[in-house]
Amino acid sequence: MKRASFDPDWGAACQMRSQLYGWFATVFAREMEPAALALCRDGGADHVLAVFTALGLGRQADAMAAVFKAWGEHADAPLENAADFATLFLLEGRAAPIPYASHYLEGRGQLYGEPARAMRAFLVSSQLQLDAQFKEPEDHLAVILEVLARWSRECGRTDDVAACAADQAAYLDASLMPWVAHWHGLVDAVDTLTFRFYPAVAALLVAFLHLDRDYLRSFGVGD
Repeated sequence: MKRASFDPDWGAACQMRSQLYGWFATVFAREMEPAALALCRDGGADHVLAVFTALGLGRQADAMAAVFKAWGEHADAPLENAADFATLFLLEGRAAPIPYASHYLEGRGQLYGEPARAMRAFLVSSQLQLDAQFKEPEDHLAVILEVLARWSRECGRTDDVAACAADQAAYLDASLMPWVAHWHGLVDAVDTLTFRFYPAVAALLVAFLHLDRDYLRSFGVGD
């Protein structure tokens, strides 16, 4: 992806990246509230999908739009979508696509492994604190994405764009890229879901991560 695919102004690009990462973090942190689901169903997220489409992710955005339409045809969509979330992310087991880095990067699918300890140290060094209501390990996907949301917002004011971009690219390579594609494959393989919302948003996330990493790398030496 060329730099201009986001925005030629780094500050504006970081603001947009922060908003998108924050949106992803919210989606994967907990079951979607009925009001939020109704907002998406009634067109309230169309502007978000338009941004992804403008970035070249139209196929993934269209899959999301199809789910929003399907929600409108089911009166019990909030309950069924919450059940889908639980099926995917709240049940334990080696084959379950639970959203923890340790599960994929440590042997035997364990939790609270080195990725969690590394993220805990990163949060401390960055003076970031988790929401007290969020009772999950530090290497939960939503935590990693929320860090990117906050970091992107703060980096919009940096005087050293290349260094900040390189740091964020390295963070992506260390914290997400080694496992997120495998996780997405597991999510997509679950065929007992009422709606395909989470497989669709997982596919969108993976595509966006690759796009964003390419964007960040474009600020490297010699570019």
